[in-house]
Amino acid sequence: MDESSLRILLTLGGMIASVAAAFAVVRQSVKALTEALADVEVRLRRLDSKIDRLETKSGTVEQRLNILATMSSPDALERRNRELGGILARTEVLERDSAANKAMHNGKHPKNGEM
Repeated sequence: MDESSLRILLTLGGMIASVAAAFAVVRQSVKALTEALADVEVRLRRLDSKIDRLETKSGTVEQRLNILATMSSPDALERRNRELGGILARTEVLERDSAANKAMHNGKHPKNGEM
């Protein structure tokens, strides 16, 4: 072998060693990135679960708020106040009738035929 062949073999050996070292570095980097990606995926799944629970709770709160808003609407309050006013008026009439009946009997209940 002559000197140029030896240089070519040494250069080729150096290139092969460089490629092998680069391959090892790349393989280690891919492994680290795969582990990091798996960790990110786990975190992402947890966040998705939390978001789903929060969206469910938010929907429930929104539904309850809508119900309360409907119950407290001016139309509903006016209708309830009119109903309450009617009930109070009827109660006052019944109380007056009851007082009149009580005054008529004066605490005594005559037997039939004594009137």
